[in-house]
Amino acid sequence: MAIYYLCPEHRHPVGGVRVIYRHVDILNAHGIPAYVVHRTPGFRTDWFDNDTAIVYWRETRVERLLARLRRRLLPEAVIELPIRGGRAARIGAGDILVVPEIYGPDLAAAQGRGIPKVVLNQNCYLTFNGYSLDPERRITPYQHPDVLATLVNSEDGEDYLRHAFPALALHRFRLSIDPERFAYRGEKRRQLCFSCIKNRADAMQVINILKFRDALRGFEVVPFINRPQHEVARIYQDSALFLSFGYPEGFGLPAAEAMACGCVVVGFHGGGGREFFRPEFSYPIEQGDVLGLARTVERVIEGLDRDPETFAAKGRAASEFIHAHYAPEREGAEVLGAWRAILERAGQVGGA
Repeated sequence: MAIYYLCPEHRHPVGGVRVIYRHVDILNAHGIPAYVVHRTPGFRTDWFDNDTAIVYWRETRVERLLARLRRRLLPEAVIELPIRGGRAARIGAGDILVVPEIYGPDLAAAQGRGIPKVVLNQNCYLTFNGYSLDPERRITPYQHPDVLATLVNSEDGEDYLRHAFPALALHRFRLSIDPERFAYRGEKRRQLCFSCIKNRADAMQVINILKFRDALRGFEVVPFINRPQHEVARIYQDSALFLSFGYPEGFGLPAAEAMACGCVVVGFHGGGGREFFRPEFSYPIEQGDVLGLARTVERVIEGLDRDPETFAAKGRAASEFIHAHYAPEREGAEVLGAWRAILERAGQVGGA
């Protein structure tokens, strides 16, 4: 028995990929065999350091033809997935395949019929992408017989999925923030930063409103996208403010990482970030309220100039909260606990 995580292939930073690699590392560290599954031979995510166990989907023309014939001629047969690397040549009915929510309503049936599966849902707001508006069409992996359980990464995601699928076997796991890379720094520049991955148009509006009101008062504006983790951490550690434009968000990792580095965060919690966007040390804004965000940033800058000690205390409090609640040890314990429950449900015995 082994656990296999299907993983998208991105050369640029994507937080959900980092989570998949982290899960595989946690499981292997506790004696539960696990692998990341990539399609491209030799591919490995390289924007963070890792030696994570990887196998590669062996998807030749012959393999595809055999699988197609097997589906047609043997409708009850398990469709095993051929792989290279690892200790087995195929992923089969004695294994568990973890499939991200991004693959849509057919994800359980499309990949390895009859193989036990777990859905990894890292953004509940993508759950129904690709679904139908027809009230009679009810194809979903969350009620598929192959699916043992769902893993979800935030309180918000847990609430969403429990409401949509009340009978779902659901396990919430905590993300972690690397305490060494995203360490607190109290000495800050007059600098604000933000990620350009989501809702760039909102960022453009806010920055220009502030600019033409002459509200930035000497602040350097540092947008970033697709930077290595060590560069992003340095930007956070230098910046007094982080502006959050992400929504919808399964969790909102950039804002949490910025808080860990001592930034005061202003912006949209995105849904998933609601659990850590505490008003005592951050400034949550209603999603899409561009004018409200611009007005709040202006007030925060005025407060920084008027009372820098209170401002600095917010940054310290934010960092302490993030490092206490999203420590690697807590993530590891929750991931391991979820998998032990899943393996017990599957009638399998896993690891230490």
